[in-house]
Amino acid sequence: MLSARLDSSYASEVRSAITPLTLAKIGANGAYRFAPPFLATIAADLHTSLPTIGAALAVGELGGLTAPLLGRVAGRLTRRTAICGGLLGIGLAAAGCALSRNVVQLGAFLALLTMAKIVFDVGVMAWISDRVPYTQRGRVIGLAETAWAGGLFIGVVAMGLVTGVSSWRWGYAVGIVAVTGLAALLRHQLPDEPPPVQTVPAHDHVKPRLGNGWWVIAAALTLTASAQAVTVTFGKWLQDGFGFTDTHLAIVIFGMGGVELAATSSMIRFSDRLGKRRSATIGALLIIPCAVGLAVSSNHVVIALPLLALYIGVFEFAIVSAIPLASNLIPAHPSRGLGLMVGSGTLGRSLMSAPATAAFTSHGMWLPATIGAGCATATVLSYWRYGVSLDTRS
Repeated sequence: MLSARLDSSYASEVRSAITPLTLAKIGANGAYRFAPPFLATIAADLHTSLPTIGAALAVGELGGLTAPLLGRVAGRLTRRTAICGGLLGIGLAAAGCALSRNVVQLGAFLALLTMAKIVFDVGVMAWISDRVPYTQRGRVIGLAETAWAGGLFIGVVAMGLVTGVSSWRWGYAVGIVAVTGLAALLRHQLPDEPPPVQTVPAHDHVKPRLGNGWWVIAAALTLTASAQAVTVTFGKWLQDGFGFTDTHLAIVIFGMGGVELAATSSMIRFSDRLGKRRSATIGALLIIPCAVGLAVSSNHVVIALPLLALYIGVFEFAIVSAIPLASNLIPAHPSRGLGLMVGSGTLGRSLMSAPATAAFTSHGMWLPATIGAGCATATVLSYWRYGVSLDTRS
């Protein structure tokens, strides 16, 4: 499958592992991404309001603040242990979410799910970084990160369809079965010990400390906040404003996942050629007109829905382009740069969840979209500042 996209210049173990690793990421991302589009459904079942459930989601995302610590811990584990342990942790946390009786329990288990996914993600990215030189890393990470889109249009859609015919609790059950089975698969597929880390010089990293690389970490925060502004509100917007059911929402999510997949495929083709920072900047820049258009046309679903899909798609292009950049901020310790980026991204989602849902409740979809445009602008400025620091040093 995906191994056919990698030529003989890549190690054989990378080519053989890329497909099962991507499948595992689809399962993990599906469980992680399930809640935001169905916040209104979850809120109704728990007999609470959208802003309250948005606050619970924000608490869940705060688990991402542990990413720098968890990144270091995951870096000391064998890669297989981090990957499989993270998957099992995701399954246990998803079970807790499904059994939650109130928003406090839901928020706590969402936080545990976030933490388990950090361990898993850092394990996967560090496994790739151990085996793939930086100059080739964009293609491999791009293939693996098609799972972010796959998690949406396969994982979340499957969970959403089950939600439509039963409840969101059974939707989570689908994710639990998937990640548990994939953990067992990878337990047998991956070698127990990683090879020695290869450190390859590159022109766009900072060493031995993070230094001006903090601008990349700041960009991850504002970029994910930009996406979160619409991710936590579009389900309620479509259901209340245009009469969409949970099943209709699952169909919309399927289409959005297809757009995300196209964006990731574009990143695979262009990121190594254009440069990681330039690709990430272009993606963030393209969010701005999509967000403004969504804000202006939010009362016209025929216009606004395609703009929403494009918004999510160009975000995907930007965030996936930034991952190999983060992995090389501290070349000798790729898991640390990745951990900081993951932590910054989850913090961005946490900071945006409650304000975005409150803004939607008070003013409608135009305000979250406008906030998203502002965050994307901050992302572009952060990447510009990082580029200036590199030019100055050279």
